[in-house]
Amino acid sequence: MMNRLDGVNCLLMTPFTKQGAIDYDSLNRLINHVINGGVSSIVAMGKIGEFGVLTMEERRSIMPFVVDRVAGRVPVGFGIINASFDDGLTLGRYAAEAGGDFVMSRPPVDGDVMDYFIRLADQIPVMPYDLGEQGELSVHEHIVPLVQKTKNIVGLKISGLPDKVPEAKRLLDIPVLCGWDLMSLMEYQLGADGVISGSATIIPSDEVQLYKLAKQNLWSEARDIYYSKILPLLNYCTFDPHAYSVSKYALYYQGIIDCPDVREPNPDAGEARAKEVREVLERIGILAPTPA
Repeated sequence: MMNRLDGVNCLLMTPFTKQGAIDYDSLNRLINHVINGGVSSIVAMGKIGEFGVLTMEERRSIMPFVVDRVAGRVPVGFGIINASFDDGLTLGRYAAEAGGDFVMSRPPVDGDVMDYFIRLADQIPVMPYDLGEQGELSVHEHIVPLVQKTKNIVGLKISGLPDKVPEAKRLLDIPVLCGWDLMSLMEYQLGADGVISGSATIIPSDEVQLYKLAKQNLWSEARDIYYSKILPLLNYCTFDPHAYSVSKYALYYQGIIDCPDVREPNPDAGEARAKEVREVLERIGILAPTPA
């Protein structure tokens, strides 16, 4: 049985080559980087993994690669982000066939939301993601009935208001996870069991340390790492439309991926943003200062 998805669940980026193909060598290094940083699980092809610009065949090919390279060290999940009802179920089947442990899915863009999640959970354990094009999932109206109908709901990602965390903790017996990196410190204080984090792909050990401090109620020390290391980076890495590119530059500067390119319509960060994210990495101690 899979371990509970408490702790730092890391959203992987999807590296590309200069020619625009998936860079599997860089993806392998990224997997090792975050596992060595202590994350609790890996989720490939989430929103920050540029799910929307990958073809169905690319999504399918990434799944067995990630499962193989993780090699059982942590649970492996795959994102299903704003997919159609049928494509979402197809991806759930692909994930199960590849040996994935769970999927993290937004509601489908069409069709009945509850029917979709029940069908998906018949194939593979599911972590619902509360935001979608059909509207935001309600803990009381959607998640509670879903958990009552299937035992295959293994966590809840909350990217809406942090105030949903206490309600979810009161009504559910599954991990309640912060899905909005900027709110992680607050959501820990509200009782979140962990995060599902894009910044953990860049600074996994710092995100893990924040989680450990929060779970020990060491709030002064937790604030120190959040405000001195995590928040400065989030300032540059969480705002669309440049979040994907800026985050990739942060990985590129660390030597984890070979190329910081994104796919259209996601724009390149540009020289000024790329330069500033390097400056931030130096100031928070991730990179050695550039020689004068």
